[in-house]
Amino acid sequence: MDIPKENNSFADSLEQLEKRALQIQMEHFKIPPEKRGRAFYSLELVGEMGELLNDCKKFMRTKLAHRRAEQIEKRIPEETADTLIALILIKLAAHEEQKVFPKAPFNIDESVRTTMWLHTCLSSLALSASSLYVKEILEISNNEGEKKLDLEIYRSVVESLLNVANFFEFNLEEATNNKLTRIISKVEEGHYD
Repeated sequence: MDIPKENNSFADSLEQLEKRALQIQMEHFKIPPEKRGRAFYSLELVGEMGELLNDCKKFMRTKLAHRRAEQIEKRIPEETADTLIALILIKLAAHEEQKVFPKAPFNIDESVRTTMWLHTCLSSLALSASSLYVKEILEISNNEGEKKLDLEIYRSVVESLLNVANFFEFNLEEATNNKLTRIISKVEEGHYD
């Protein structure tokens, strides 16, 4: 499959995040991603995406500055990172090693930074993530679980997450690395089984 090489800088970051997520799975969870499997991580993907969408809804709903600030500074970056990590784990469980080159996020100025633009971005994320979940489950139920991961959908989810990060003006790579570090601490404290 020919995947455009349009966003080489995030492609490199994504590749490093994939390597770090695998290392954490092996060293801290001591479970290879394929053991939990693509179906599990696909479910995790849509679950984490749902949490992200819920936090975006709360951001849109409230007019209280301190609540909006909490959503922008903590909740939305963390849930965006959780969604990306779940997506990465699907790729790792599929033993897919091909590098993915997502398109750069849209340049948005203040005239475009509207809730309708955010709705467009979130609906694209919901469509891509749920399509990946459905595709993975159908392949497994048809005994086709060994098929290659659909890297076009994978790329589309990453692009949507980059657009969310761009809208809320945070660095997706940094947010994901921060979350991976917190995951290590949680595993060590026994919060995950």
